[in-house]
Amino acid sequence: MASPEFQFTRNALQRAEYAPLQPPSTSDLSTGISTQGIDNAAQLRPSTPGPSTWGHLTELKKIARGVFGDIYRAWDTRLEREVALKLYGPGTHQLDDWFQFGLREARMLARIRHRNVVTVYGVDHLEGRLGIWMEYVRGRTLEALLRELGPLAAREAALIGFDVCSAVAAAHELGFLHCDITSKNVMREDGGRIVLMDFGLSRDLNRPSCDAVPRICGTPLYMAPELLRGETSSVQSDIYSIGILLYRLVTRGFPVEAGSFSDIRAIHESGEIALLRDRRPDLPEAFLRTVERSLSFDAADRFATTGHLSKALTALLK
Repeated sequence: MASPEFQFTRNALQRAEYAPLQPPSTSDLSTGISTQGIDNAAQLRPSTPGPSTWGHLTELKKIARGVFGDIYRAWDTRLEREVALKLYGPGTHQLDDWFQFGLREARMLARIRHRNVVTVYGVDHLEGRLGIWMEYVRGRTLEALLRELGPLAAREAALIGFDVCSAVAAAHELGFLHCDITSKNVMREDGGRIVLMDFGLSRDLNRPSCDAVPRICGTPLYMAPELLRGETSSVQSDIYSIGILLYRLVTRGFPVEAGSFSDIRAIHESGEIALLRDRRPDLPEAFLRTVERSLSFDAADRFATTGHLSKALTALLK
């Protein structure tokens, strides 16, 4: 069976996406993927020199580069505050898929009012580029935190997981699936607040016919087995990603370590994943069971909602 049509970013832990601006390939995209990670294959839009101003936003400083565009720290001259600007690739226009992706993300974020979800301030289309500006979170991604501190204790991971569940539950309540919950898309603010970001691949279950997101998308090592088989995302696939996040927080690893999409899928199908209790037998049994249930191969065996997962994590904190 041929792999679903994917295109991958150059970093093993970054997301993989069906490229909406290019015709899909019928080939198995495991070809040409390096053993260091999922490495081929997708040509990101070339990085362009960043502007110093964009509309009423000034003092732009590029701080990150994403699949869809670049992230800048900027000064909002109207609100007189520092903001983060997500500026999509040049040449976007209102009929362009990049424009639709960005507009969807901005509208979804605008509807979610939750302390653990990044706050959006506005969206505009200027100088041939779509931009979303939002709160600038001073802190580090969970991935950066792991690099600095190493694996976390079960209690600290459970506290982070509780806040992530709360943020995802707010999205689910409105009919949105995040579809890309990873350690790089969650930040811990300097004051300790956990912030879920990057809703670029999220789905609106209330308007599936208007959903521009490809059916198969996400970060391979965080994707549920059914997604790797080409099935559509669900509440349970988001829960699976939270389970992977919890696993990574206490191990700095993944239950499936592989260098290609085909290998990841094969390991899932064989059931030969690395159990958390084998890697961290020192963790509390309740924490192990919670993560294992979140990572069940069959979606029906996982927690029914993020609220149920959150309840299990709360029990660990007593």
